[in-house]
Amino acid sequence: MRVLESIIDNLDTVFRGDAWHGPSVMEIINSLPLEKVSEVHNFSSQTIAQHIYHLAAWRKFTIEKLNDNIHYSLETEEDNWGTVEMTKPDNFNELIEYLKKQHFALINELEKYDDDILEKNVPGEYYNFYKLLNGLIQHDTYHLGMIWVLWQ
Repeated sequence: MRVLESIIDNLDTVFRGDAWHGPSVMEIINSLPLEKVSEVHNFSSQTIAQHIYHLAAWRKFTIEKLNDNIHYSLETEEDNWGTVEMTKPDNFNELIEYLKKQHFALINELEKYDDDILEKNVPGEYYNFYKLLNGLIQHDTYHLGMIWVLWQ
């Protein structure tokens, strides 16, 4: 198995299921009670819905960088965590669809490349795609934990 194939598999496993760490992103999201997604806690400045948007935002970031968009960044809070409108409970289904769309777009984009992309520096950044893609897997796992904590 190529290294990139393994990374794609790990990224998709954390997202869709059969992960060693426990429930996947979508398994947790599909179990969430709607009343919890916008709940504010004193120990977190973001809601569950904002964490979900954030997962989509970093997928979009990665896609933009794979397409050599040197100027794309997640500079603002809204870029990273979404707007109030995007993350309100009434729009939760649209938010989930947006996350899925970004995930599958990323997988499709990655499948166009071979392992050589992993050594290429991310346009406008100081790290390579190997670090970005493995970081994305770790990032998903971290935010999945945050979603779990906020749910409880």
